[in-house]
Amino acid sequence: MKVRQATLDDVPALVALFQELDRMQSDWRVFTPRPGFYDEVGAKYREAMNTENAVVLVAEDDGEVVGMAYGEVRVPSRFSDERAMELSGVVVRAGYRGRGVGQALVKEAARFAKEIGVEWIELKTFAPNQGAMAFWEGMGFTPRVVQLTQGTKALLQQLEKD
Repeated sequence: MKVRQATLDDVPALVALFQELDRMQSDWRVFTPRPGFYDEVGAKYREAMNTENAVVLVAEDDGEVVGMAYGEVRVPSRFSDERAMELSGVVVRAGYRGRGVGQALVKEAARFAKEIGVEWIELKTFAPNQGAMAFWEGMGFTPRVVQLTQGTKALLQQLEKD
């Protein structure tokens, strides 16, 4: 298994892996993906391949893409100019999980961040996804910001009771 930067030829496999990630997370998803979203994902990955502040990585086994990670440098706080690399779309194909593929992808993303002088890596995951939480916490990631959601109708009903 090796990790490398993705190429344009990898985009269909990247989109397929992203769709697999979306299916795995469907139980926790609050917002429904809009029509054409997966086409946008492919375009985003193609664009990122030509951007110095982003990285698209694939893990491959015998020439087959079995995992991916996307990292984009941004300024995550309105209160600071510090940059962080946000990891997203980290997914390993079923059958390859638990074999170090995810860690190898994250390690390469961290190397990229270090090379371009980014000192923080951040990510978002669904808190009820215990497997993902254990994976990330096992590498030292800790929760910092919590996103809370409530349906507008349910919120109004609750507030009208009070």
